[in-house]
Amino acid sequence: MQAIDFMNECVYSKQPGTIDNVKSHPKFVLICPDGTILYSDMSNDGKTISIFNKEITCNQHQHYLAKLVENFFPDKIDLLEKIKQGNIYAPIYEFLEDGNILFNNTTTYEGPTFFINGIHGQLLIPINPTDAQNEALKELDLYVNYFREIEVKEYYDYEKNIKETYFENGSVAIQNYLARRQKYGHSRY
Repeated sequence: MQAIDFMNECVYSKQPGTIDNVKSHPKFVLICPDGTILYSDMSNDGKTISIFNKEITCNQHQHYLAKLVENFFPDKIDLLEKIKQGNIYAPIYEFLEDGNILFNNTTTYEGPTFFINGIHGQLLIPINPTDAQNEALKELDLYVNYFREIEVKEYYDYEKNIKETYFENGSVAIQNYLARRQKYGHSRY
């Protein structure tokens, strides 16, 4: 997969993970309209990182988002402020409105929940994803196809919150999205 490890600012060169190798699971992925994949995996959890010149132990999605914005979107001052305030949802929706595809690992790894529910993720698709993004999703598929379930949200109108939501096995979630995309085109509405 041609991707940039946005946490460590290098090319992401690891092979797809497995169910048993938790450190290899994707944590947060952003696919830009030009098809660039900004990727992070769970291997960064527990590491000490610097965000906004402050040392923290990385273990929350907001830490990943903050590092993504700091390293690749430093001109988005409003995002930086929202993240500093602990608001991780506003940046996600702003990225979505800017035409980015987002993948978020929503697995609870602690306690029996992990063994009962397995690995879960969420894939957020903007209103008009590009062909380059759809090609990048094919690359991402190998890295998420062992997830038990992926919630796929395909947005059609942000202001009215119109979207289609599908809960699918990770082994088919991206292929099913691409099939729907081919069948229905850019927008159903």
